[in-house]
Amino acid sequence: MWGAFFLSILLVSTLNFYAVVREPDRVEISDIHEHVQETVKVEGTLISWIADPYSDGSDRIDLQIEDDYDVVKVQWRDTSDDMPPIGSTVIVEGQVREYNGKIYIESKGMGAVTQKESAGVEELGLTLSDFAKNSSDYENEIIRITGYISSPISPSDTYQTFTLTDNPTYLNSDHRLYVSLQGRTDAWIEAGSKVNVTGWVQFDERNYRWLIVVQSSTVDVLNPEGAKRMSWDSTMEIWSYDIGKLVTISGDLTVTEEGEFWIYDPSGSNARVCLIPNIDLFWNPSTGRGEFEGRLAWSDEKVQICLEMSELPDYTSPAPSNGPYEYTPLIDIAENIEEWKNKIVNISGVIKYTVEPGKDGYIADGTYDAGYNTSIRFTCVCAHDYWLEEGQEVQMLGAEVTWDTRNSRIELVAQTIEVVGDTPPPEPFGWNKGWADWKYQIGVHVTVAGTLNTTDDGNMWIVRSGTDERMCLYDDGSANNLQYNSEGVSNGVITWIGRLTYADSIETALCLTLEPGTA
Repeated sequence: MWGAFFLSILLVSTLNFYAVVREPDRVEISDIHEHVQETVKVEGTLISWIADPYSDGSDRIDLQIEDDYDVVKVQWRDTSDDMPPIGSTVIVEGQVREYNGKIYIESKGMGAVTQKESAGVEELGLTLSDFAKNSSDYENEIIRITGYISSPISPSDTYQTFTLTDNPTYLNSDHRLYVSLQGRTDAWIEAGSKVNVTGWVQFDERNYRWLIVVQSSTVDVLNPEGAKRMSWDSTMEIWSYDIGKLVTISGDLTVTEEGEFWIYDPSGSNARVCLIPNIDLFWNPSTGRGEFEGRLAWSDEKVQICLEMSELPDYTSPAPSNGPYEYTPLIDIAENIEEWKNKIVNISGVIKYTVEPGKDGYIADGTYDAGYNTSIRFTCVCAHDYWLEEGQEVQMLGAEVTWDTRNSRIELVAQTIEVVGDTPPPEPFGWNKGWADWKYQIGVHVTVAGTLNTTDDGNMWIVRSGTDERMCLYDDGSANNLQYNSEGVSNGVITWIGRLTYADSIETALCLTLEPGTA
């Protein structure tokens, strides 16, 4: 018995000794999220640091350690006077912590952060940490600086702002430089991408902060970021920091009787986020577990965060999709009216607003959502007997550039209008909106969710589910077959496709003219 007792004592002592002397696992920074509450070692380049970040006198230094384009924040307490220089390779030992969606390493003791002597010190140029320590030295100077962008940069805006940080996750960053960007980029640059920018340093007296004014042509993307994966463990308040960003959400898709799309937390909690589907998902909703990619947006109608899936590829270039023709950019005509007046040109562009058959309209060099530089009014002397939808790509061959003296504007007289590509999807009609929004949809191809009601006088109405709200319906002969099955049982809420019209001869001003293709 005594032998077994001493054997157990020896075993426990051995295990305790192993626990004390065992080296922590060395992990990649990209895998740090898999080791929460574990003690680990990481190795990387020191790109930024700040001492006593909250100015409360604590012995603490916050560091940013980068390996390739993965960055981890380190909170180092009980520090050493031997601070490694920026650009050096460091080895950090500490416990991985998670708080409100933020993941960082908590290190303690003089030996928790050490410089790897066998590695040299990399020249990083001007860093955010360097700039923060001597900002006034760079006033009115042109500088080149590297960092991660806090919010996505859209190719459709000529002026926008963002923050350049030392960590791709904004809440984990220690240095933040405000950037005023002028000019358009060639494509979306997603939040979290690492970039080099060149710009003019200014002091913003109104907001009492330093900023850098940057031209879009000087933005070099070193590492583009993809969609960010959202965590249901975070609160919606934390999610709000990612509004406008490209994200991926995993969850359970549900479509209500009113045609509303919702993504629910797959763990079974009541957490949910509304979904604005793309056209494919709209017509073919596949409910159940899935992954959904889009941009987070704030919905005033639902008063909450929604995931907005992209509709169609942005049309941002007037380059034709086919044909051996040379096309004249609209902006060239607008900027050189005298040079182009009375000349014959070929034009490729998109319809700016919905155009009725036989009516005049506007052609632009981009869609409203993607942004455009120029739009020019056109009139057609051709057999234009069909609707031209907003956003529809078209080509005009042999159009004459003229000057409309009466209205003091340039105008294109088109001989032909050729529709190119797919017809843009119909716009959703929002019952929750008002006349101020609805009036801009008159004449537009729309979808309306509701049920069919036929009154005693034979008039047909689309009724919003659960309410008395309704709009009149001009039937093409298919309404009853859509609303009711062969046994006369209602199919519930239907998504109707048609053109929104205005009628002042009945009690309601809005009507839907039904068109083929209603689902």
